[in-house]
Amino acid sequence: MRSSERGIEEEERVVTDALALLRRLPGLAADPAALAALEEITRRLEPPAFEKSKRLARAAQLVNSSLDLEKVLHEALEVAVEVMHAERGFVILREGLQVAATHAIEGGPAEAPSRSIVERAIESGEPIFTTDAQSDPQWKVSESISTLHLRSIACVPLRALSGVIGAVYLDSRVIPGLFTVGDRDVLVAFANHAAMAIENARLFEEERERRKRISAMQAFQTRILEAIANGVITLSAQRLITTFNRAAEFTFGLPAQKMVGKPASAIAELIPEFPELFETFFTSGAVQLRAEVEAYRTDGTLLTLEMRLSPLESVDGLGVAMVVTDVTKQRSLEEAVAADRRKADRIAETFSRYLAPHVVKSLMHDPDSIRLGGERKRATMLFADVRGFTSLAATMPAERVVEILNSYFEEAVRIVFEHDGLLDKFYGDGLMAVFGPPLVRNDDAARAVQAAIRLHETVVLLGPRLDYPLQISVGLATGDVVAGHFGSTKRMDYTVIGDAVNLANGLQAAAPPGAIYCDEETIASAGHISRPLHRLAARIKGRNELVTAYAIFPEVSKRPA
Repeated sequence: MRSSERGIEEEERVVTDALALLRRLPGLAADPAALAALEEITRRLEPPAFEKSKRLARAAQLVNSSLDLEKVLHEALEVAVEVMHAERGFVILREGLQVAATHAIEGGPAEAPSRSIVERAIESGEPIFTTDAQSDPQWKVSESISTLHLRSIACVPLRALSGVIGAVYLDSRVIPGLFTVGDRDVLVAFANHAAMAIENARLFEEERERRKRISAMQAFQTRILEAIANGVITLSAQRLITTFNRAAEFTFGLPAQKMVGKPASAIAELIPEFPELFETFFTSGAVQLRAEVEAYRTDGTLLTLEMRLSPLESVDGLGVAMVVTDVTKQRSLEEAVAADRRKADRIAETFSRYLAPHVVKSLMHDPDSIRLGGERKRATMLFADVRGFTSLAATMPAERVVEILNSYFEEAVRIVFEHDGLLDKFYGDGLMAVFGPPLVRNDDAARAVQAAIRLHETVVLLGPRLDYPLQISVGLATGDVVAGHFGSTKRMDYTVIGDAVNLANGLQAAAPPGAIYCDEETIASAGHISRPLHRLAARIKGRNELVTAYAIFPEVSKRPA
């Protein structure tokens, strides 16, 4: 026999001998009240009660010895069922009356405990004992008690600091009066220990879950930071570098371990403007700040960085989160694109002196879009020619002739463009313009007439400046033409071909100096004309019959050129 068991038996003999001695006292037998009290003490301190108390005390110690709630509750409940000779035992938590632990002897019913008794114990906070539930009018009406033929029931609240959190429930179908008065105090003490264990385990589990969530969040943040394509640098409230992600390492060519933990001033070695930005950020109220700065890799390579500074709040105070984007290549590409665009604009401007603007635009947009061929469109043709050019060339040096002719063409082209005309070509001292293709409009004829009038007015005013009296004649004709690219795949021009072209050229040749000859279709399409019209019959080269035309003689004002 073990020494612990011998010690328990010795304590029981001492108690038994003491009780027997008390019974033999002469005055005790004559006092019924004292005798009843002695019997109650004897009943409470009988060896089985001692054994129950000790075993449940050990069960309570077991409950508080671990934070594995499920394990200790099942083991402690097993001891309680065995010690109390119950058939079943349950630990029920208050939330939803959830059964946290179950134990039943072999052959015991598997059904849940009496809900009404459990609810009563939890709500009242008082233990419930019944010696014979089948004959107890308070409980025999309960369906579960009646169905299971339960007799002895003990239900003790689990009382923690936060209040009643559940109950311990024991029952038996066989033995009425199974739970004695002495058992009540023991079960209450056991339940109190169990409640403390549950509360501690819950707090421990919550803390463990909180730490797991924090750890998972930190790991997630680390993965996010490493996956971000931009550099991320964070500073604590103490102005120490706390984060230097992989993208930042790549941008600056510097491992994170050489930066993390260093003061903010270490960043100035990489970004010279950082101290000024840092000060501006805080003096402006620590609102988001964005700037483009120059920086250096550790190998001396010059970088262009876009920086965004944002406040980073923590329990220690206000830190800073910086997102660094390397835009060096982007800015270099932008500069190259801008240079190419400027070059293209210069090319387009230069070629526009030789080709129609819309042709140059098409070439720049899609070089393959220019193909031989044309399409029928309505147009108003304008021919203008300097009169007396042959004699001019014979009496003046060639350089002077070129100077006068270029001055005239400068003004003439400007007027054509101002009226949205298309300069088709120069021929000697003349020019051909098209109003319509490639974009035909309803007022093409009206704009052509206005351009012709302005040409006459400008030439008259240009004479004094050139010290030579220039005169021109203009011919206008409207009709269908074929507009497109003509020539060969090696050399082509955008021009128009049709009877209206020939007619306008003939009208210009027939018009006297200072006059504009228009065909009937141009006058009909132009609408109101501010100058007087003179109807006439003109003889046109290449035509057998006279052509009806209208002459306009512009009235030239004396405004300066």
